[in-house]
Amino acid sequence: MPNPRLYAGQVLTADRWNSMLPQLVVQENDQVVTASVTPINTEISIVPEANATYLYWLYISYSASNSCGMRWQWSAPGAILCSFTQSIASPGSSGSANTPQSVNFRRPANTTGRLAGGSDSVTTPVNFHSAYDSGSFTTDSTLSPITLQFAQAVSSGGQAILRGGNQTRLAYQRVA
Repeated sequence: MPNPRLYAGQVLTADRWNSMLPQLVVQENDQVVTASVTPINTEISIVPEANATYLYWLYISYSASNSCGMRWQWSAPGAILCSFTQSIASPGSSGSANTPQSVNFRRPANTTGRLAGGSDSVTTPVNFHSAYDSGSFTTDSTLSPITLQFAQAVSSGGQAILRGGNQTRLAYQRVA
């Protein structure tokens, strides 16, 4: 079903109409990782239609100790992502949330973890930072979930916190 192109004489169904609208998934709760580089699943998970192409925009709110940073990746067994990311370079510099830091712009491979630095020198970070991941993905013929995962970039005693409460969100829209 091509999207959003409709042709004269086609019947407009609720499914066809809804497939053209952007969708939103929100991380409702904070998730904390301490001393672990093993990615865990987040609340950001979707099951897209098979054999389709989507655009997506991921807005991440996180806190991390500068000793560990944060890493995110996608579990997407039935999809190929074309991802463009922006984040504080890892490892981050200690300071306030407004301390100038180097920024990393990447075009990572489908299975590459994306790194983001933190700014807190304390174990429990309080500074809030942002990271962005946008691009497109194409699904195969299976109905497989696409799930955001995160962990620490470097295992340390510090924490990486994926912020919830309507702060981390994924917007996506089918385009073909």
